Amino acid sequence: MKQQIIMNSFISVDLNSITMPMITVYKNPSDFPGKFVARLFRLHKPTIIAVVKDTLPEIRMTIPRHMVRLPRHQADDPAILETWI
Repeated sequence: MKQQIIMNSFISVDLNSITMPMITVYKNPSDFPGKFVARLFRLHKPTIIAVVKDTLPEIRMTIPRHMVRLPRHQADDPAILETWI
């Protein structure tokens, strides 16, 4: 498995240095069963930075307020709940 950096929040992460940052939120992904995980993406490529929490509201509190939520697309992986841009 690829190394991951688990952060407490994305609010403290400098997203200005990332080209088109996106945060994708997952429910019950295979690498964190029973958890909600938010992963930081650069364009369409995942970074090694993630936040892991027990609930969706906890995850949403870690996402910077300036980001906008996009609902899950029907073609997305079933574990994906939403993406923030």
